[in-house]
Amino acid sequence: MFLLLACLYLATATAADSPQDSCQRLVRSGNGYLWRFLPKEAYAQYHEALKIAVSIDNYYWKGDALQGVAQALWYMGYSPAAIDTVKLAIGYYRKAGATSNIGGALRILSNIYDDMGDYENAFITVTEALAFFDKHKGQQDNWILSLVQMGALYTNLGDYETAMEYYDKAEALQPYRGQYPFREMNHRIGELFAAQGDIKTARAYYKKALIGNPRSKIVRLRLGDSYMQEKKYDVAFTYYDTLYREAKLTTDGNIIIAAMLGMGRVYLQQGDLEKAAAIVNGSLEHSSVRGARQNKRDAYEILAAISEARGHHKQALQYQRMYERLKDSVFSENYKRQLFTFRQEEESEKLIAQRNILGVTIVAIVLVALFVLFIIILRHKNEKLHLRQRADELKMQALRAQMNPHFIFNCLTAINHFILAEEGDKASEYLTRFSKLIRMVLVNAGKTVVTLEEELTMLRLYLNMEQLRFKQAFDYDISFENGLHASMVNVPSFILQPFCENAIWHGLLHKEGKGQLTIYFAMEREVLICTISDNGIGRRKAKDLNTSPVEKGASFGNRLSAERLAIFNGEVEGTSFVMDDVLDANEQVAGTRVILKIHNKQAHD
Repeated sequence: MFLLLACLYLATATAADSPQDSCQRLVRSGNGYLWRFLPKEAYAQYHEALKIAVSIDNYYWKGDALQGVAQALWYMGYSPAAIDTVKLAIGYYRKAGATSNIGGALRILSNIYDDMGDYENAFITVTEALAFFDKHKGQQDNWILSLVQMGALYTNLGDYETAMEYYDKAEALQPYRGQYPFREMNHRIGELFAAQGDIKTARAYYKKALIGNPRSKIVRLRLGDSYMQEKKYDVAFTYYDTLYREAKLTTDGNIIIAAMLGMGRVYLQQGDLEKAAAIVNGSLEHSSVRGARQNKRDAYEILAAISEARGHHKQALQYQRMYERLKDSVFSENYKRQLFTFRQEEESEKLIAQRNILGVTIVAIVLVALFVLFIIILRHKNEKLHLRQRADELKMQALRAQMNPHFIFNCLTAINHFILAEEGDKASEYLTRFSKLIRMVLVNAGKTVVTLEEELTMLRLYLNMEQLRFKQAFDYDISFENGLHASMVNVPSFILQPFCENAIWHGLLHKEGKGQLTIYFAMEREVLICTISDNGIGRRKAKDLNTSPVEKGASFGNRLSAERLAIFNGEVEGTSFVMDDVLDANEQVAGTRVILKIHNKQAHD
């Protein structure tokens, strides 16, 4: 009997000491440290677990250990490294077939992107996580946290109503009182009310978020922010200073940065500019190392105010410009995220397409009406203005021909096709490029002249979209002669796209096999020579096949651009634009070549 018990004890001890059990014990230990916001200690446990997982080549435990390492790095403020580590963890989970762990890892990845101000990737990953939970269910805590994360993203966007809808969905899953999902949900709801200026309600939710972890640094930071909003600077400073001292002991980089910014704001309000500048510069150094773009933006804003208070107006202007640059960057990603939210609405893709086309049509009608009014007012003005009026007219017509409803409809139809074919990645990629192209067109719509660099950015977006739509039916190449710098050359806005569209639709799409579009730039005495060549079917065959409305639209845009180019150059129409056939060694037609001559002029709006 004794021998049997001894054997059972030895077997149990051996099993407890197995590598898998050691990994599990270390990961759990790391989780315990992480839940108490001790990332340095957690990192050590996860790292030991990773060593064991690597030694036994176990994909599952590699994934678990790497996910823990990533969270510890994130808590310490090393967000870029954390992102790469989470991606590795997801890869190992996929290899191990651990589908139940992937959704949680995606949610953590979204949180890290959000902290860095990368709203587009935060939105993409949390959307993927929610789709995962809808399909696989289970992992209720991570499901709740993903809904909370989506709500937080909408709060950042300023869409408080939609944010609250996601928080309501999270609450409907009944998170356990006092556990992390419950605390995080109430913390984020508190942020929502604080953003709306309802400090009293925000503080009530913050207090609920402290249940189960009354020493939570992030919640106490938000309480400090709430007192800062009420201009109770002494109370706010007490929170920030205490958190700063605690975070230094635990190497909590995110809290250190946020607390330093808070202290800097208090010092600024109290007029202690030396201390304000010193501590905000310190936070800026931490932010730069950790890639915390939002915190860098906030630091520049405070430094601008400090410099202005000191009377250092030139330095204040520099800081303000750096602040605006980062602010604009975050805003542009907000804009892209809004485009992605359209895919999450309950409307059909057809309704979305109709709404977009209607919006573009209204804008076109308004532009036409404004243009007609402009022509009527200036009709009897000095004859010297006639050339400028005609150039403006052609510019607007070219813009409408380029971004006409047919083109937009085709783009939206392509997106719908990708979605129906369950090619979500292609639909997302196409929609992102389409949004960039629309934005660039709107930004440059009021410009007569842009740099060649700006023009090529728009052109590449268009060509990449066409490649994606037609399944890489053609390649393109853009090159320059030595010494030519695109940023130093000015061209008429929207001048190249119609010629490239013409080459694709008339020549390359009718060709058997892979097409090639080549664009080459050279400079001859302040005249830019642009050669656009294709290896399509040639002009004669293209003319016989030119029946499609899209192809006719491309030809129309071509003619308008040629006329605009002649007026821009101040020459007779036809001298700035030459089109001929490309012949092979047997004198057979092997494509079409267009040569444009563009005088380099100073840019003006």
